[in-house]
Amino acid sequence: MRKRTLLLATALTTGLLTALPATAATAAPATGPTADFNGDGYGDVAFAAPYAKVDGKGMAGYVAVVYGGATGLDPAKRTVVSQNTAGVPGEAEAEDTFGDALAMADLNGDGYTDLAVGSTGEDVGTDVDGGSVTVLWGSASGLKNGTTVKDPAVSAHDNWGKLLTAGDFDGDGKADLAAGAYADTYVIRGGFTTTGTTGAVQHIATPEGAYSVDAMEAGDTNNDGRSDLVLTYRVPLDEGEANSWSKGVAYLGTATGLDTSVPRPLNGGTSLALGDIDGDGYDEIAIGNVFTKEDDHSGSLGGRVVVIRGSEGGPVNGDAPLAELTQDSTGVPGSDEANDGFGSAVSIGDTNGDGFGDLAIGVVFEDIGTTEDAGATILMNGAASGVSRTGARTLTQDTAGVPGAAEAIDYFGSDVLLADVTKDGHAEFTITAGFEDEGIGAITALRGSATGPVTDGARSFGPGSLGQTRSYGAFGANLIG
Repeated sequence: MRKRTLLLATALTTGLLTALPATAATAAPATGPTADFNGDGYGDVAFAAPYAKVDGKGMAGYVAVVYGGATGLDPAKRTVVSQNTAGVPGEAEAEDTFGDALAMADLNGDGYTDLAVGSTGEDVGTDVDGGSVTVLWGSASGLKNGTTVKDPAVSAHDNWGKLLTAGDFDGDGKADLAAGAYADTYVIRGGFTTTGTTGAVQHIATPEGAYSVDAMEAGDTNNDGRSDLVLTYRVPLDEGEANSWSKGVAYLGTATGLDTSVPRPLNGGTSLALGDIDGDGYDEIAIGNVFTKEDDHSGSLGGRVVVIRGSEGGPVNGDAPLAELTQDSTGVPGSDEANDGFGSAVSIGDTNGDGFGDLAIGVVFEDIGTTEDAGATILMNGAASGVSRTGARTLTQDTAGVPGAAEAIDYFGSDVLLADVTKDGHAEFTITAGFEDEGIGAITALRGSATGPVTDGARSFGPGSLGQTRSYGAFGANLIG
């Protein structure tokens, strides 16, 4: 596996270093959080093409929602939004990268899920690359119109909106939004209004002088009805050592917001998901880490996923996490090979309706036979004991019934999502190939069933299916639903 491929994908597939946002203020159901932007009772999936051209402007970016229904995701039922869409603040400009980060929640309390969108390359007045965050409002007709979320510290940083997630961190019944800009993270409390007003702002400082926050996710690890915030971040090391040291931290929600006085140290990594794997009502934390030891002190050969148990007291890390997985671990398909990118993306949801959250893992640089960097995904079952070591499945574009074919540098598994869009209690498995067709990108959607994801009726779609130009754009980045 080539090191240049890892660096290329880090730059080109934005889902690699972002997290899957959660919206539940209480313990999420095993099927995982579900967006419903049009209020029809079916889950929807949102994603971005942050490097796509919009009206001739390269890397302006757009976001899209494909709406769910009884037969799954149907790209004919969609909404596509850019900064040139009527009612959306700003305008599509080159290198805005609208869709760099996404978060979902009912931010104004009207019963429709809303979508927060980061645009890190946005120039704000004379502030080059200052970044912006825009809320697109849900409605009976889906997403429409937008409102800017003010940067609370414009002069302190650039790239506002690099990371986003949502939850109810103070348990007041109003959704809050966490937004980051490299090492700075802020929680903007609800309620939000279409005129731009919000609640108070809380600055969240990372320990140890972090120079970058790589992933951010919300969930309820102690089942107290308040969301907790999990971050992974990097601190520099001395010259001559690995480039950095990736670490993680959890802050628990309280009645007054996140408690930053007692940070809970966690493993580091590049991707995050929270959900209840063992069915006890507490969210587990899954942390994927694609770094190699050459690039990061906390890295490994081919990638690692660590699962940390939730409990009444919050995340239980210590010396023995609930699971520490590589492709050499018992029950994990494949073999641990250099720079495979195991853990490029993670998601938790109940695909078979047994009450336990299953764990989906992207292996973005997996070779399929002699086809380099085609990419793969692994689905591991949840159980009362945690991540089951039996029944794991590998799914690639060479799997029977999966549309397409495994091709070099497709990066299948650059993002993964387990979320129920059919309202049947089984999470569907949605997978991004972030560099399909040399950077255009594509999404594959597999139905959930009593036996887990099935390939019968599998759907694959790219920009053309949504009426967009087929061009370089990382279509499918930042899957949420």
